[in-house]
Amino acid sequence: MKALFWSDEINQTHWTMLKSALLILSLLPVSHVLLQLWQGTEGASQIVVGFVAVTLLSSLTILGFISALLVTVLQLKHSEIFSVIEQRIVQIYRYFPMLLLTAMLSYLSFDFASLLF
Repeated sequence: MKALFWSDEINQTHWTMLKSALLILSLLPVSHVLLQLWQGTEGASQIVVGFVAVTLLSSLTILGFISALLVTVLQLKHSEIFSVIEQRIVQIYRYFPMLLLTAMLSYLSFDFASLLF
């Protein structure tokens, strides 16, 4: 499918970036659900729920990091047909998922630290 204003390559880069951002944004509701589940259990069940929560959040974080890293190092094949301004915009746009991941992990670490102390 042809894009109206951008080439197919930039369109694919955009959709890859959006998939990565949605994967990173999924950390917030998953952490909220797991925290509510953990607070609702008592005793030995908290250990199991906490282990599952840490495992699930760490795997989602690793997948989010890998997808953000893949978007960051993505190279366009036909970059000589783009103007200098378009190349600079795409270059800056590629770092959005990594910045989003950094912000999300900072927020979650602050949120969990405030619950513990």
